[in-house]
Amino acid sequence: MSSVHSSTAIIPFPGLPPSLAGRLPSVGVGMRRFGIYESDLTIDFAAGNIPLLITRILEQCAVDPNGRLPGGFFRELSVGKRLECLLALAAGEEGSAFNFPFHCADCGQELELELTLEEIAEQQREADLIETVDVEISGKIFAFRKPCGRDQENWAGLIFRDEREAAGAMIGTLAVNPHLPETFGPEDLDLIDEAMDEADPLVNFQCRIGCSECGAENEFLIDLCDVALGMLSRLQQQLIVMVHKLASHYHWSEKEIFAIPHWRRKEYLDLIAAGR
Repeated sequence: MSSVHSSTAIIPFPGLPPSLAGRLPSVGVGMRRFGIYESDLTIDFAAGNIPLLITRILEQCAVDPNGRLPGGFFRELSVGKRLECLLALAAGEEGSAFNFPFHCADCGQELELELTLEEIAEQQREADLIETVDVEISGKIFAFRKPCGRDQENWAGLIFRDEREAAGAMIGTLAVNPHLPETFGPEDLDLIDEAMDEADPLVNFQCRIGCSECGAENEFLIDLCDVALGMLSRLQQQLIVMVHKLASHYHWSEKEIFAIPHWRRKEYLDLIAAGR
């Protein structure tokens, strides 16, 4: 976890679920901006195990001066809570809103959705109240816990013959009931999948936008994970360009560049841009 210079603003850590809030006071805990420190260049955004990549980013950017967060903390958070943390990092210190351009499926009119961090947090606060998901199948109630980062990391390392086998294995991992049917039918798997989506809405985020031109209602699916990782990857590319410019102009090594505070590096870049 990061040690942060006092001049660097801290991004507030998203509210903890009720099951953790009492045990882990959030005072002093936060996240620092991504794309500032030398260690941010070690993140490989082309890595195949996306859940592991997310864990590494969150752990690297966590600010925990009093050691309140236990080991493996981010791996045990729900997938939705991890996404909320990742989106907060992508939005940065100012908490910029996310804008998504679309086109109306009926008339082609340009549409736009603005999604703020507070709107994201509001959905996640409701999701945090749900710890297990109950699904009625063939007259019986089956309970499933919501997947966490550890589950996703483990699943990413497995090979399945098809989607149905993968879904069955995942559901078996999440089942609270000690005895499950040997197999669930396709309709049963769909019911469980829908219930899981409702309990963790950020994972497969859906939005509905009305078209002011033709009045049609449009539904869109947004991969918020892909959006956040794309934004963070671009911040890393900006950091690489900064290092290149400073090294080319001043002939400093990478280590010498990162020994300079971020705000001063920006001043040097402004001088280079001004031709001084």
